[in-house]
Amino acid sequence: MSDMIDQALVSPRYLAGPGDPAWVTVPLHEAAGWSHGHDPLMPRVILSSPDRKTLLRLEPAIGDQWWRITHTGGSPSNSWYASFGARTPVELIAAVTDALTDPAHNERALADATRPLHRQGWETAPDGEFRSPDGIVKGERITFSGSSSWFITASVDEGSELWQARFDGRIPAGIVAAFTQALASDEPLRRPHEQTRGLRRQGIDLRWEQVPAKNVAFALADRIERLTARRTGTPPPAPQPPRPAPRRTR
Repeated sequence: MSDMIDQALVSPRYLAGPGDPAWVTVPLHEAAGWSHGHDPLMPRVILSSPDRKTLLRLEPAIGDQWWRITHTGGSPSNSWYASFGARTPVELIAAVTDALTDPAHNERALADATRPLHRQGWETAPDGEFRSPDGIVKGERITFSGSSSWFITASVDEGSELWQARFDGRIPAGIVAAFTQALASDEPLRRPHEQTRGLRRQGIDLRWEQVPAKNVAFALADRIERLTARRTGTPPPAPQPPRPAPRRTR
């Protein structure tokens, strides 16, 4: 392994492509104690929370959502779902699972999901509709039969959908707010070279920097360590030194 390797920084982050699913699934298992089955003949991952109330399923489904989270709270009013399309950046999904497994997430149950968007200059409306400054991401709340749901869609052109996130209206607002905060963040997402080949170039700021190879190799392990420390209440690991500044643009 060489000492330094190239890594792409992609902005806006909602156009960065899906990334590595392990960013979501491995910390759920190793840091949050979610159990998983073993079915090597099926291209799917199923993880269950320790209390067996919440299930994450990652399963290829042509024309449908690949990621699904379902929660059974003992009654219809306490049960909810969330789902994400195949090309949803895993960092946005991880924001949801990190909030879900945060011991303090109930304290944010009344959070306003559009507030992080408004702070970043997104158009927001009292009814929950919102739009990114470039018009690529749109969100709306739809009420049907007394129940409302969130639909958040990234589309580069009319009818050309990149991904969609859906949230049941009964989901704690703090979990949706965790997603919208990750969605609106101006911090670029990092991708290895092979994950940049299928990205559309229009509307994307794609920069490259050289980073220590060990930082990339151990990024997931560091994430697991931080989440484990959060769950157990132990001191978090020491922060990493600042990364080098970007060196070139493509």
